[in-house]
Amino acid sequence: MYPIRVWTIQPVQVLARLEQEQLLYTDPAHAPEEFRDAYDWLRAQMQERIPGYGDHYPWWGWFTPRPDLRQSGHLTRGTQGVRLELALDPAQVLLSDFDAWHVVLNHGYLALTEDEDEAWYHRFAAAVADRWIWPPPEPWYADILASWQRIFDPEALAASEYWSDGPRHIQATFAALRLADVRRCRHFMAR
Repeated sequence: MYPIRVWTIQPVQVLARLEQEQLLYTDPAHAPEEFRDAYDWLRAQMQERIPGYGDHYPWWGWFTPRPDLRQSGHLTRGTQGVRLELALDPAQVLLSDFDAWHVVLNHGYLALTEDEDEAWYHRFAAAVADRWIWPPPEPWYADILASWQRIFDPEALAASEYWSDGPRHIQATFAALRLADVRRCRHFMAR
């Protein structure tokens, strides 16, 4: 199977460590506490979907589009960074929709239509006194987790009224950053 191209944006210090160690796993301390539930869910998805995936938090990259270094937001302004182009085994990468991922980060129900969204939240509000409790009681928790599977279905999202506007931003998560996978490196100063 041919490798896929993935780009990851990192501070230059990560590249320096990679050049020394050849293989890096993520530091769990970099997983923001407020998003730990979502990161743990994604890690469990990777364990289910990627043969041999360990217990590491994933590295993040872009499958499409290639990150434009002229834009801001890649790193903290003034940070020296690198955009690494990687050639990865597709069986070792989990692709998901970046915009829909934000529903997971915010513990929401990922609906495909306005009617579905309104109907689900109407039933939820009638049954659950505290809408912000996490995790919510069953069967609501199971419903939410099942809806999150949609981040892995770009065709369903593209066909939906909620998710069809604009270009698709597909993120790639993978277990390890390997120097052997780096094909190109572009240094930049974050804007």
